[in-house]
Amino acid sequence: MDDDKLLEILESSQEAEVRGRSDDERDPAETLGQLSDDALIEYMTNLSQGAKKDFTREEYFRDKEVKQRERDEATRAELGEKRVPIFAGCTIYINGYTKPGRLQLHEMIVTYGGKFQHYLLAKKKVTHIVATNLPLKKRLEFRNYKVVKPEWIIESIEQQKLLPWQDYALLWDQEQRNLQLNSTIHSNSTIDCKDPNFLKTFFENSRLHHLSNWKADLRSRFLSDGFNKPSRGDTLSIFHIDFDCFFATVAALSCKSCDIDRVPIVVCHGSKSSDIASCNYVARKYGIRNGMWVSRAKSLLPAGVELVSLPYNFKEIEEKSKIFYNVLKNYRIKFDLILPISIDEAVCVVINNHIPHPIDCDEICRELRSEIWKNTGGCTVSIGCSNTLVLARLNLKIAKPNGYYILTQEKMVENEADWDSYLGQFQIDDLPGIGYSIVSKLRSVRAHLNTLLQLKQCFYNSLPLLQKCVGKKTGTKILMSLEGKDDEETSRMIFEPESFFARKSLSIEINWGIRFDTVQEIDNFIDTCAEYLVQKLQEMNRKTSQITLKVLRRCANAPIEPEKYLGCGECDALSHNCRLGIPTSELGVIATELKSTFRLLGCPSKDLRGVSIQFNKLVEVSYDQNENQQRLKLPFQKTLNFDVFDNLPNDVKHDFSKELKRRNIVLTSSPRPKATYAGTYEEKFMEELPTQIRNEVKNDLRINRKIRKTKVDELREQNQRRKESIKNVRAHLLGHESLFEPIKFQKEARFKDICKIVMEWFDATLIEGPHEKDLLLFENYLDRLSDSNRVPLILRISKLISVRLNLKSNQYGQEVGFQEWEQFLLRNVIPKLNKNKHTFQTVRKLDIDFDI
Repeated sequence: MDDDKLLEILESSQEAEVRGRSDDERDPAETLGQLSDDALIEYMTNLSQGAKKDFTREEYFRDKEVKQRERDEATRAELGEKRVPIFAGCTIYINGYTKPGRLQLHEMIVTYGGKFQHYLLAKKKVTHIVATNLPLKKRLEFRNYKVVKPEWIIESIEQQKLLPWQDYALLWDQEQRNLQLNSTIHSNSTIDCKDPNFLKTFFENSRLHHLSNWKADLRSRFLSDGFNKPSRGDTLSIFHIDFDCFFATVAALSCKSCDIDRVPIVVCHGSKSSDIASCNYVARKYGIRNGMWVSRAKSLLPAGVELVSLPYNFKEIEEKSKIFYNVLKNYRIKFDLILPISIDEAVCVVINNHIPHPIDCDEICRELRSEIWKNTGGCTVSIGCSNTLVLARLNLKIAKPNGYYILTQEKMVENEADWDSYLGQFQIDDLPGIGYSIVSKLRSVRAHLNTLLQLKQCFYNSLPLLQKCVGKKTGTKILMSLEGKDDEETSRMIFEPESFFARKSLSIEINWGIRFDTVQEIDNFIDTCAEYLVQKLQEMNRKTSQITLKVLRRCANAPIEPEKYLGCGECDALSHNCRLGIPTSELGVIATELKSTFRLLGCPSKDLRGVSIQFNKLVEVSYDQNENQQRLKLPFQKTLNFDVFDNLPNDVKHDFSKELKRRNIVLTSSPRPKATYAGTYEEKFMEELPTQIRNEVKNDLRINRKIRKTKVDELREQNQRRKESIKNVRAHLLGHESLFEPIKFQKEARFKDICKIVMEWFDATLIEGPHEKDLLLFENYLDRLSDSNRVPLILRISKLISVRLNLKSNQYGQEVGFQEWEQFLLRNVIPKLNKNKHTFQTVRKLDIDFDI
């Protein structure tokens, strides 16, 4: 076409557009007014029919399919003339991410005689579905179709013939069939919280429940096995070992078609609103994190990259965890301590003083990683090695993924530049025990704090400012961590492993599937939860003295059904503690307390979205305690009046006698009326006397008794009764048969000895004052007395200190120590008394304000 012809066409189109625009700008009423009746009806009919010619969604896709088919025919005509029609008669659809990609496979299928299905509008048209991996929902949806791997197309072209699809079936192996069965079972599982089997089903599918049980078993096994506990002066080599994305690795190893090093993989239950339990490092590069919803994770992926969702494989996870700990236990260099942090994480300690030759940490790290990888069938671990726990933890951060890193505390601080370079690699919350709340407090002082190096530069030489910001204990811990040292609490894991790993609480938390209509249904659910926890408590041989009930109540502005199916949604958290006084494992007592506590929280039944029950302050049940409890029971014995037994028919007396003897029920005669005369006189003789004489004899006996019993005797009896009462009270609170668990201070359990120690300490520190750490220990002892409702003991100690202060005020009133003791009494001791004045359950409540 020449230039003049093109110019003519453009000018004509512009004129037509101007004419059309002028027609459109005409007044519609004027145009319609010029039409006749028949013309108007005809115009409206044509206009209506023209509107019906708009494409529907179905017509759009049908038209698009025709155009794509024409394009495929053109491609086949251009490229496929000399190629063998391998896929003739095959209609193939590609689902999700594949390798090679969708475009390359599309061209292969078309040029080798096949038909490519762009959209899966009707599955019956499709003969084969090509996929690398399928989520749970798709696996169920495609279970009756020929689902093959991309290798089927590639290798068929290489061999120039159509290969059997069964050899490349994605769902053909037994593992995938089992997965289908498990998915079907899971879909039919109990999800109604009113069902008695709900708790069992929930725990069977709960990742956190499995992790908690496995961790408890591991720690129990560690405490029962022999170990060498290091001393404070020993030099240590600490290996912090952790699997790399453990759940995702195990799931990927179970699915042979998944490449964990190239494909983003997550482990979850499969739906859009499911939480991600674990993700591999490929997924993390796209910003995917544990705890994220699957739908959010998919939105982070670029076009052409598909997220692979795999189910939990609890059986394989438990098996590989056992292999991991067996490798550590049987390693050629025997570890003095193997501390289980979780099922996939452990801290191993070697005491260098106990071995004749220095160990090679580099060689140990390489050997351990190789043995674990080989024995687990492909699971990789990372190792951080140092001589302190905090540095081992930070070294582990550097080592991940699939590596190891070694740096000791001495080498870290010997060069200032290397020290700063090391700290600059970490974020503040990389320090153990430092979370969002503490980071927010630190940033309130310096807004742009991000790395440990910036934290060091800001606070290293200003400990008081750091302690003022985050608290004394946390501030000291952060400063020691910046120097690569462990604080007192952290080092307890190594030097006091028994107390560190001892079970201190027991709890369950359910915030999915909770939907109730009545309080009675909630009571039944609480009974079920309490029964489960009490059974666990008895298996652990423990009792609890404090129970915490926490509930989630739907917020007033939150929807009744949240976005996540049967999830809790936006909720307000309500909690309440109840102290039982005496440790118990009785189901009736605990369930009753929980139900009454729920009523105190005032949560409407239909707004309940979550329930959490926690048993705190667990104590071990010992034989001595049980024996003491039995001895403290009052010796009440069931009795039966002999007259009742004597009036029974003779033929049944024998049977009843044997039954009463078996039940330890004693036969007693009816009590006689209290005699008002001496027992030396015969009762029958007195009854036979005339009334006047009998009264005179009784009067004489009464007078004789009064003469023999003086006022001194009465006072002596009253005094003896008072002493017995005090003795009983002391035995109840302080004696060896006390109902309470003894609380020790300075290794002393008798309260009298503790008071003696406190008074000697008081006298020795009146001038210079008590040490701060000693006061903290003493206050901790008072807190334990307060928590166990032993307020009278605190009162006795406070009175002893108060009396001693009054006696010493003239001589030592101006001394620093005197003022510190007075301040401690007023600020620390008396508030505890006033706080707990209504809680001690005695005959008479303490209802006074202590103003010592």
